Amino acid sequence: MAEICKDIDKGLADLQAAINRLNNRLDGLERKQNECCQKKLNNNDSNKDDILGKRITELEKTQELLKKGIVESLNNFADIENTNREFTQAFQGLYEMVTPLMDAVSTVIGFLGEGTE
Repeated sequence: MAEICKDIDKGLADLQAAINRLNNRLDGLERKQNECCQKKLNNNDSNKDDILGKRITELEKTQELLKKGIVESLNNFADIENTNREFTQAFQGLYEMVTPLMDAVSTVIGFLGEGTE
């Protein structure tokens, strides 16, 4: 059970790290966008419009990649959660199988112990 918790903790840590990386990328993109907009305000050159269009296209591509990364991270977390659920069900089944056996062994030991005293 502790191993499952370690896997879940690792999965959560990986997810948090991925989110942090995505946030850092978004911060960088926002900074670049602000720089681009500031340059646009300072210089009305038509080349700047073309550069801005290219940057917007890059930002849109990056946005899609970020969305994909987040979805994949969430899918990984869902897989971990499903594995945890399967382990829990397996342990419950094992407990249900072992409990009657332990009761029977306890009864036999009790019966044998009563006759020897």
